[in-house]
Amino acid sequence: MLALRNTYPSINLLDSLFDDLFEFKTFNGNGLAVRNPLHDIIENEKDFQVEMALAGVRKEDITLDVENGVLSIKAERKASDQKFNIKQTFYGKYEKSFTLPDSVDSDNIQAAFEDGMLKLTIPKLVEVKKETVKQIEIT
Repeated sequence: MLALRNTYPSINLLDSLFDDLFEFKTFNGNGLAVRNPLHDIIENEKDFQVEMALAGVRKEDITLDVENGVLSIKAERKASDQKFNIKQTFYGKYEKSFTLPDSVDSDNIQAAFEDGMLKLTIPKLVEVKKETVKQIEIT
């Protein structure tokens, strides 16, 4: 069974633990504070589906790129000018990368964004069954 893989799964596990317990931000390679958005990956016969929670992010502030077999998702929830008495939501950047298996058609990935959920459909390549050569015995 093939699956999408997080680019840095062990780091993501630790990031998730610290994010949940202490509300810490993680850091990307540039030293900028970012969050790993919550996401689900569903696999069926035809495709992979990724559902990612990006509450408060505008569609215009999301970018999706595929380069060298890696799907990168970047988003930003821009800070508000309001004065908060209590602020429990996250404002800032989100980043997530997935290594795509060779069995997907990265040229035909589809994306939709509605109600704070980014939904990606990553189609699998159709396997062409090779016709086997059958030898016929002469009697």
